[in-house]
Parts: sequence; C-alpha cells; structure tokens
Amino acid sequence: MASRPNPSPASRAPRRDALRNDAILINAARAVFAEQGPQASMESIASRAGLGVGTIYRRFASKDALLDAIAQLFIEELDQAAAAALEDPDPGAGLERFLEFVGVFNAEKRRYAAALTDRVSGDDVSAQTAEKVRQLTAKAVDAGMLAPGVTGNDIKALIIALRGVVAASLDGDDAAWRRFLRIHLTGLRTGR
Repeated sequence: MASRPNPSPASRAPRRDALRNDAILINAARAVFAEQGPQASMESIASRAGLGVGTIYRRFASKDALLDAIAQLFIEELDQAAAAALEDPDPGAGLERFLEFVGVFNAEKRRYAAALTDRVSGDDVSAQTAEKVRQLTAKAVDAGMLAPGVTGNDIKALIIALRGVVAASLDGDDAAWRRFLRIHLTGLRTGR
C-alpha cells in the first residue's frame, strides 16, 4: 500500500478557523484604522478582534502587510461596485451610484486612506476598475447623460479630486464632498 505524500504547507488550503480569523482581523483593523488612523497599534487591532496579538503576526508579518491586505480588499470592493454600476440599465444612474459609492467609501476611510493609496498602483484589478469607469463614462455619454467630450480620464480626475475633498472635510461631514460631486456632475451634463 503506497502512502500518500503529505501536501506541502503552501499547497494546502487555509483552515476554516484561519479564514475566519483573517476576516475578523481585517474587519477589526478597518474599524480601528478608521478611528485611529494608520498609527493604530497591532495590540489595539488584536483587542478589537478578540484575538491575541500573536495571531495577527502569524498571519500578517507587520502592520504594512495588514495594510497591504486591506488595500487589496478595498480595490476589489471598488471593482465590484463599478461592475454593479455597469449593470444598471440607466447609464447616468449607474455612474452616479458608483461615484456616490466612491465618496462614501473614502469618507469611511478618511483617516487612513492616504496610507492605502500608494499600495495599489499597478494592480491588475485597479486596471480593470479603470476600464469599467471608462465604460461607465462612455455609456453615460452615449445616452446623452454626459456631454460628448467627457472621458473616463475626466471621471478619474473627479474621483481623485473627490478624495481630496473628503480628506479636507471634518470627520462625519459628508456635505462638502456630496456638494462637490453634485456640482461637478451638473457641469459634465449635456446642455446645462
């Protein structure tokens, strides 16, 4: 009877409890970073998660590694929001819903958004999201919801500016970025 080779640690799927702990850790880290910013301690995150600090370090070698994982998750969430917006039968509403998501998304992470921004450049999912934004813009232009000369790069610039308005706003004050978005969308519309 031949014995089966043991799978190498790299080829084994993560255990369920490890996956559960990862989700708990990442959710706790997001909450703690939102409250305290990127300078929050790993001990604070462990405490919020109800896990030992050693559990964090077994999964994430450093705070940078944890921030990298959160940044990747955020990029995936933005891509999913862009994909959902593309499915909207009303092209203008899809684009506006996506931009609203971006505003809320950045407002919730305002204290540590800058620590995440540099971690995602050159990412394949980021490129996919940029393509979806281009498609959303083209659909809105084709439907007459945006002026003919508006491009995906214009919407990308609006998103970058929106992040800046969020960062400059007081915690909990969403009025400034919402007004900024309304004014700019009005300016990008046809015949207004």
